[in-house]
Amino acid sequence: MLCNIPESIKRQSRVIALVAVGFVLSLLAGLATAKWEPELATSWIPADDAPNEAIEMIFGRFRESVREGQLGAMATCILIVFGLNTLGSIVRSISTVFILPLAFLFFSGWTIGVFLLGLEGSSFLSVFLFLLMAGLEWVAYVLSAAAGTSIGLAVLFPKRVERSTRWSAFKRALSQAGSLYVVIVVILAVQAVFEILYVRKVLLMGGTGVPLAPW
Repeated sequence: MLCNIPESIKRQSRVIALVAVGFVLSLLAGLATAKWEPELATSWIPADDAPNEAIEMIFGRFRESVREGQLGAMATCILIVFGLNTLGSIVRSISTVFILPLAFLFFSGWTIGVFLLGLEGSSFLSVFLFLLMAGLEWVAYVLSAAAGTSIGLAVLFPKRVERSTRWSAFKRALSQAGSLYVVIVVILAVQAVFEILYVRKVLLMGGTGVPLAPW
């Protein structure tokens, strides 16, 4: 499979590029909306704290251990982050097989853009590292959505993957998506390590880490 990765990415490059462009445009649209229509932007973003409460339930008990740099706690959090992000990628790939759910990815890009306009930190470095950490996850968003979309398009148009039947096209596209997932897994593994190291820095600077933002 490792030998097939470059060829698989090449075959899916057009879909990856289109999804990436859509995501970036939606992110820019979010920035523009937050700048020119701030009331409209905030009205679309849920005001409840349910996501933060869920994160607190999962990671809250590790806060002091991570702040102190205990390797066992940090490794556990890295595995949890990696597992959750990988599961999210798989769900995203499965949903985007049907192509239309790509709209949810672009809505996520829009909300990220709205969030970014108000992003503040104590230094340029803190903001840069935060964006670098988050950017790795956003790349995984795009790649996992592209993997699912490629499968969906292959089923609709088997000749895209040089197959005569939809079933054989599905199997070929699924194999290509599997190769792409090797890249996704590597990105998410690096991102998980980076995120927990970043969270520890936030905790050392007096933050809570929930929700995560530049220190």
